[in-house]
Amino acid sequence: MASTPKRGLGARLYDNTWLALLRRLLVSAIIAGPFLLGGIYGLTIGDFPQWASIVVLGVGALLMFVGLYMSFTGIVPSPSLLPGETQLEMRHPTMKPAYARMVFSLPFLLGALYVGFRSELPYVYPTVLFVVGLFFFFKGAMRYMRNLHITYTVTDRRVVHMYRFLWLNTKEIPVSRIISISEARSFFEIITGRGSVVVASGIGERQVIKIEDINDPGSVAESLRALLPP
Repeated sequence: MASTPKRGLGARLYDNTWLALLRRLLVSAIIAGPFLLGGIYGLTIGDFPQWASIVVLGVGALLMFVGLYMSFTGIVPSPSLLPGETQLEMRHPTMKPAYARMVFSLPFLLGALYVGFRSELPYVYPTVLFVVGLFFFFKGAMRYMRNLHITYTVTDRRVVHMYRFLWLNTKEIPVSRIISISEARSFFEIITGRGSVVVASGIGERQVIKIEDINDPGSVAESLRALLPP
């Protein structure tokens, strides 16, 4: 029978399907909520231009819709294990870069609100701040939602990269065909404890799996190296 390693209560709770869904729905609401509230406030109470309030409300509605859809479709995408196959590692890309981009956007968005509501400057100034903040916020939000649908799995027989959104894309490399394992970390990845592991069985895109932007990549690399013949 297929088997997976036993883990602690915290890890099992983190991977629980319903808890994962609730966690993702909460994050989607946190991402979209300020835009929805800001748009409603601008239309009903505030004196912000109506077109701007409609744009903000539309952005919030779009983020909420995409977040809900991707939360439901991205619940624990994982490959089925074969009889006798043992799962060694299962990872998802870390959300740290996504969160960092969204946090970086906050000063611009808050600045746009302050300049728009608390100053007499032309609306072009808060509009520019809002567009810049929205750019970084969207980059972070899209990175977060993309990462929900990526799963890297290492078993004693194969390495699997799975992406599931509107379609399913799976790439596998049997352990017996692995010819190289390497780690890649930038300076910021080193200080934040993340990185990538590159597994190759030949030359070409389909012959390489990049286990990208994960926490503690060293343990994944060591698990793979332990499978190679001496």
